[in-house]
Amino acid sequence: MLTLPVKLAFDDIMASLSTLDNTERTKLQNALFDLQNDLDLHQAISEGLDDLKNGRVSSHNLVVNEIKEKHGV
Repeated sequence: MLTLPVKLAFDDIMASLSTLDNTERTKLQNALFDLQNDLDLHQAISEGLDDLKNGRVSSHNLVVNEIKEKHGV
């Protein structure tokens, strides 16, 4: 897969597509938002799996106790 080293900002992409009407722009914006969410979710899952694989885990009780301590519960 070939990737370009240059990253375009969303506004730059939208500005370059001057022929789109508002409905098409909204659809494109929603599609890009969904794609970013999918990429973020994939990255979070990969990081979590890597944590599990390398033993970076915490017990439920430890996490609950830390939250309670932090929030004075």
